Amino acid sequence: MGPGPMALKEEMFVLNIIKKKLTLENLMCFYICLCPILDIISFLFRNYFKTSLSPTTLLRPLIPCIIFIILFFKEKNKRQKIILAFIYIIYAMLHLQFFQKLHNESSYGTWKNELQYIINYSLMIVNLYLYFTVIKDKTKIQQSVYISLGIYIASLFFAIITNTSSPTYLEGIGYKGYFESGNSLCTVLLLSLCILLATLERKDWKKMILIILTGIYLIIFSGMRTGFYGFCLIIGIYLLGKFFINIRDNINVSKKQIIAITLSVIVVVIFLFIIGTKTLTRRKMLEQNEITNIDEETQETRYVTGDILNLYKQIEKGTLPKNYMSEEEKRSIIQLCELAEKTKLSNVNLRAQQFIYNTYLVKEQKNLNLILWGNGYKNQTGELVMEMEVPALLYNFGFIGFILYFGPFLTLFLYGLYKAYQNRKNIEIDTIMYLAGAGLAIGLSTFSGYVYFNLSSMTMAILLTVLLTEKREIQNEKNKKEEKNE
Repeated sequence: MGPGPMALKEEMFVLNIIKKKLTLENLMCFYICLCPILDIISFLFRNYFKTSLSPTTLLRPLIPCIIFIILFFKEKNKRQKIILAFIYIIYAMLHLQFFQKLHNESSYGTWKNELQYIINYSLMIVNLYLYFTVIKDKTKIQQSVYISLGIYIASLFFAIITNTSSPTYLEGIGYKGYFESGNSLCTVLLLSLCILLATLERKDWKKMILIILTGIYLIIFSGMRTGFYGFCLIIGIYLLGKFFINIRDNINVSKKQIIAITLSVIVVVIFLFIIGTKTLTRRKMLEQNEITNIDEETQETRYVTGDILNLYKQIEKGTLPKNYMSEEEKRSIIQLCELAEKTKLSNVNLRAQQFIYNTYLVKEQKNLNLILWGNGYKNQTGELVMEMEVPALLYNFGFIGFILYFGPFLTLFLYGLYKAYQNRKNIEIDTIMYLAGAGLAIGLSTFSGYVYFNLSSMTMAILLTVLLTEKREIQNEKNKKEEKNE
């Protein structure tokens, strides 16, 4: 006998609940919550099996790709999607073609490594479109980020307490839990904080505790300037934003609040001096390295890394293998070393050395195709692959790559900044924090790196852009209604 009418009703009820919950919007929010879990799985799998691959490589793009395919058949703008996809595919093919032409023995990676960067940046654009299109209830983004940040912080402190955390730096300084990159981890936490602070209320004690714990990790345990200065900057912007709004709206700040804020700052400063931070330990070590790093042959101070200096010497002596580097690359290294010595550049400031070299390289290549389509991110020799992401997008992926991948974020941020300035008399704290977060993402990508390439930090940068744009549209509608009423 088949199931009775009551059982069928129960089955239909369960199916209806699943159908209501299993929406594209909820799937995209679930993707946000999954980010820390996938990061942990990836790190543990790679380190346990000593491999560069992990299951998350395939799992991460799965949800966005499935949703994009569903939307492709569901929405009417199929033609526009096909045209855009065709543009990105043509760019990828031409970029890889020029990459292969320039590839030589000194190149740090292969075309497969270069393709991975193109895939990640292309997935970023897909995710940007999906979050704009799919998520209608923006409060779900806030809730998802809250859960995601909670998982990050819980896992970090668990790793630190159980003494199972991986070190942030090879020298053993700092803690980064079960995560691959300390820099990307700090970026995710900082951008998440901007989203949480945007809607923080006095009664949100759970959020406050999470924010405090995040601050403790970033300032004391991370060991990174990104975390240390980034947290101070974000909290500073939040307090100044609140202060500006209170003055504008004639809201009196009580003496108790002023005393509480002042005492909090004093306690934090004293706490840092007594306990110290991993960041200060790291800076002292780098200062010591800068002094002790000398040219072994001449015993004189060197102004570039040892590997770069060795390359320079081989180029000068003519002992470098014939097909190891192109002539343009050789001349760029010579110019880098000469400029570094002239300006007495810090030999531990690798990002500056990378930027100077890549600037000279573009100048030496003098090739319009390479300026447009890029000379290849992984075509540079090991230490000279740029960590600074935005300059790398411009130099190594070309002007067209820069426009295709970074253009949407830069345009939306600048327009949001312009509209916020126009609406400064009515600006609210959430707009200030979304702007701060989106601006911080661009700043960190420019001066630190790997914000938009890393899938977790990329997700937070996308969410800030979406929330900023949605807030701007709400304000525009509000302004139009006010104008009509007048």
